[in-house]
Amino acid sequence: MPPASTQWVKWSESAEAVFYYDPATITKTGNLRRVWEIQDLKKSDEFFGARSRRLLTEYDCTVARTRHLYISAHAEPRAGGAILIVSEQAGAWRSIPSKTSDAAMLIIACDG
Repeated sequence: MPPASTQWVKWSESAEAVFYYDPATITKTGNLRRVWEIQDLKKSDEFFGARSRRLLTEYDCTVARTRHLYISAHAEPRAGGAILIVSEQAGAWRSIPSKTSDAAMLIIACDG
């Protein structure tokens, strides 16, 4: 989990969510970067009623792909309130399309 003193920085926004990350949590291993992120949903999700998600996301700087290593869904914004569900299983790698929030974070994580 990210440290308690996390400083979330907004990096993107879509019609569905506002995206934040903690710059202090970016770790580097070869061409891979890991970063803690929060997605504040603009309306509750249809599956669990979540208002936000906290994620540990891994980016491959060489191949421009990403996967989630940890996801928790929360009842309140900014990963607050009750934890509704947790997954600690690494997801499958997926390509990052240009002009998306993931593409913006790839630049931040890999060039930072």
